[in-house]
Amino acid sequence: MSESPRKAPGKSGSTVDERDHLQHVTVQKDNVAVCTIFPREIGENAASEQWITAMTDSFVTLEQRR
Repeated sequence: MSESPRKAPGKSGSTVDERDHLQHVTVQKDNVAVCTIFPREIGENAASEQWITAMTDSFVTLEQRR
């Protein structure tokens, strides 16, 4: 399944690939991986509200998900 670009809000004629709006940081220590995903362009005040974190047991292989 492929995502198609969507129009950017308030910008006629431009398209935005939703995958470009997120970034992630993954840290692994003592065989535990922690991945935090958050918007690429975010103000300092909103940073503590707009993130999601997953730990090692949250990850599954593509085959398990299908």
